[in-house]
Amino acid sequence: MSSAALSIKTVERPGVLSEITGMIASRNINITYAHLYVERDGHGSIYMELEDVEDMESLLDEIRASKTVVDVRVHRSLEEIYGKRIIIIGGGAQVSQVAMGAISEADRHNIRGERISIDTIPLVGEAELAEAVSAVGRLPRVAALVLAGSLMGGEIQRIQKASREYF
Repeated sequence: MSSAALSIKTVERPGVLSEITGMIASRNINITYAHLYVERDGHGSIYMELEDVEDMESLLDEIRASKTVVDVRVHRSLEEIYGKRIIIIGGGAQVSQVAMGAISEADRHNIRGERISIDTIPLVGEAELAEAVSAVGRLPRVAALVLAGSLMGGEIQRIQKASREYF
């Protein structure tokens, strides 16, 4: 058994996701991550990471046979490609200084074969910071959240404590 990631381009209409996930579930394949959106050309785009795949070719043949599917491609997972994700949130100047150190440290690890990516978002205002900190738990592959700056009390601190279960 193995794991894989699929990018599936589809006709955009109700029921397409249900049809595709039904094909996958009927084979006892576990979907560990899914992301879908409507492309600019009006097609649907579904990205899925799967585990416990016994017969990938047969699954691909079944998915390609669907009248709603335009294209299917197999990839390595985002975890395998990008690795752990470090999120840095805070005030502009502080974020840039923390990011320089984090990128330097990530480079040292990445040279040794690890995969660590750094994302930054400089924001102004406690409400914006609190919203961003709250949303980090909904992002994929996040290994750590770094708060940079001095506006880290009140609501931000409460949300950060509540978010610890994700890290």
